[in-house]
Amino acid sequence: EKIHKSGDVLGQVISMLSDSSSPQEQVLGIKALALFAKESPNDPSWERKFALVLNCLIDQIRGVPSRDADVFARVLQSPPKQLNSCQQVQHLFLQGVRSLLQFVPGHVQSEDVRSIVRCMLECTENAPFEVVHTAEQALQNLVSGNHPEVCFEELLPYTTGAEVEEALQRPRCNTLSSNTSNPAKLLSTLRTMRYLIDKISTDSLRKALPPLLQLFQTTLSHFSVDLRKATIFILVEIHFVLGDELILDEFTDSQRQLVGIYINRHDKTTPTQDQRSALRPIAA
Repeated sequence: EKIHKSGDVLGQVISMLSDSSSPQEQVLGIKALALFAKESPNDPSWERKFALVLNCLIDQIRGVPSRDADVFARVLQSPPKQLNSCQQVQHLFLQGVRSLLQFVPGHVQSEDVRSIVRCMLECTENAPFEVVHTAEQALQNLVSGNHPEVCFEELLPYTTGAEVEEALQRPRCNTLSSNTSNPAKLLSTLRTMRYLIDKISTDSLRKALPPLLQLFQTTLSHFSVDLRKATIFILVEIHFVLGDELILDEFTDSQRQLVGIYINRHDKTTPTQDQRSALRPIAA
């Protein structure tokens, strides 16, 4: 209430989130930010200070390992018990980012997308469910906004790299150790990309498709159920956009049949006659 009466809520929030503030002030700052974003998304101060607030939150998330997390965590009320001190602090600031992307997404600029994507995906590595879930929810809020093409381009680099190369070296799920952890960034990337497929241009999708299909051959055979599901869901979305242009000749029979089953289960729309013909199982 005191913050709201100040007449400069976002200015107060930025001050409270700074490194010089106490943990108590930073916790209150996040709560005030979330409430203000929800109740006053059209306040003119967002135009001037959205980027400052966003960058402050991202800086704080990246600075969590270097802060006194134990002191900070003791200030939190009813934090998730399964999170350690650093994870509790990280989760708090992630909630702040998600509040911005959920309630005032229109102020995200194209140049903000890269830092948001990078920060959210970094948070998923070796992280517990609560942190991963909040980061992925923030990403879903982001891709629902005004810059789908930029989001797609920023996500594509995360479909390559060491984690994917490791998966490519071990293509069959029955040869993989069940103790191997999920490739976290890749999994969150595919889960997020699913919500972009019908928002980007078909030209962008066609251009990205060949390397993605090569990746999907591997992820459909990965030991991780979550990764296989994420792959199926994104292939279903691609099929609804491209129809017969999605050709899975290089996939195994069982992979094509599995994707076809999910296409026929898909309840995204009531199919027209033309769509019914596109819903047939994908043939080689």
